[in-house]
Amino acid sequence: MYRRLIPLLFVLCLPARAQNLNSWELQGEYGFLFLHSEEVRPIGQSYPFGLGLSYSRWMLKEKNWKNCHCYPRWGISLNYHNYDNAEILGWGLPLYGFLEPQYRLFGNFFFTLRGGAGYTWLSNPYDSETNPLNVSYSLPLTPFVMLGTGFSWHLNPHWRVGAQLRYSHASNGGLQQPNKGLNYPTVAMGVDYSVKAADFKPRTKAPVAREDMRESLSLSAFAAGKAIDSTRVTYAVPGLELKYSRQVGRVSALVGGVEWISNLAYREVIRQYNTGEDHNQLGLLLGHEFLMGNFTFTQLAGVYLYKDFDVKPDWYQRYGLTWHPFDHFYAGSQIKVHGHVAEFLDFRLGYRYTF
Repeated sequence: MYRRLIPLLFVLCLPARAQNLNSWELQGEYGFLFLHSEEVRPIGQSYPFGLGLSYSRWMLKEKNWKNCHCYPRWGISLNYHNYDNAEILGWGLPLYGFLEPQYRLFGNFFFTLRGGAGYTWLSNPYDSETNPLNVSYSLPLTPFVMLGTGFSWHLNPHWRVGAQLRYSHASNGGLQQPNKGLNYPTVAMGVDYSVKAADFKPRTKAPVAREDMRESLSLSAFAAGKAIDSTRVTYAVPGLELKYSRQVGRVSALVGGVEWISNLAYREVIRQYNTGEDHNQLGLLLGHEFLMGNFTFTQLAGVYLYKDFDVKPDWYQRYGLTWHPFDHFYAGSQIKVHGHVAEFLDFRLGYRYTF
């Protein structure tokens, strides 16, 4: 999923010829830490709070409207998150790129969605001697993802206020243990300002023609890294994914597929304990895609068709972002998780054939 951040940040540095409005946003957040497993319960309940500053570029041209019947923007956000537990969890500085479409409900009232990916610097990682209770993270620089949904009220052409419910997750994707992750829902409230007056003019919604509905078949090759203990040794996790996608709306597609995973970290565990099991896995995937122009946000549920080395539940989830700069080739990333615990983060390249 975090591979998506690289092309996003690159695009943000280009001249804003496709966008016609820039804005700054200041937001505050408050929530609670989700104690999702027995291993993290000794940390105790805490209530994270934070402050963030975002810079964004709106895409308000007609061609952008036709992609989603919305007013999208992308940007970069720098935040301070205090985890309300200085001795164990410390604090973090998330820096992430985001994509946020806004849909007009009525008048100047809009429904918003935000998805972001990046990294966070964390102040107090696990240490077997000085901080043994912090099983949530063990690296100071850790991948970070967030999802948010809420509302925005456009006060005038320059000022907007908004609120979102957000879910933030920080995890190193299995690169080093322990890695139970930081999971915390928050309420975010903020104010957004544009120096240039914004024109969110109402537009006519044209129905999607049946002949414009897309079907595609995609083949992705991916690779990840995974640790099996608190040492810094990381093992490769390569794989292949074959996926069918059928568009069912302007910004929605239903997907299904299969994937093969060769988990060399599990192979090392099998070798150490001489159990003779197979480290290969085969999974069935079903889910949904949000289609946002050249970007696709994927949510998948998976079930193992074959899994000889049984260390995880029989089901899992995948969340990913891909960038499609060309008609057929794409790049992106996905995170594979079991419940609220990340197993690994992969980077992928793929080829898509559209019917």
